[in-house]
Amino acid sequence: MEKTWMPTVAGILDIVSGAFGLCMGLFMTFARHAASAVPNAARQAAGAVPNASKFGMHLPIPGGFHPWMGIALIVISILAVIGGIFALKAKNWGLALAGSIAAVVSGRLLGVLALILIVLGKKDFDLSGTKVSV
Repeated sequence: MEKTWMPTVAGILDIVSGAFGLCMGLFMTFARHAASAVPNAARQAAGAVPNASKFGMHLPIPGGFHPWMGIALIVISILAVIGGIFALKAKNWGLALAGSIAAVVSGRLLGVLALILIVLGKKDFDLSGTKVSV
């Protein structure tokens, strides 16, 4: 059986999506801490400009950013990267599928494309050890 390009492309999309989600998760986790580290002079300078908030010069972080949300996104993104590695190797279809589902959460469009390619490329995976007999 000849391996097609679908698992390889899906693995790359999973890894890219996971890396994007990892960056966003780190930002969400540490954004409040970084904003509190900005010196008061920079805060006053941003506040001294008329209509500064219209031009994106405000420094407060939105109240919806919580560190636990960033940590959850980091964990999901790591699962997407691991699933992408297994998709590149075409070894464990279940873990590659779980990684693609995690990539849907962390990277949206890239994750959806990876999920479609993983499902369509199931025949390219080594499924020898996954049979369960009853």
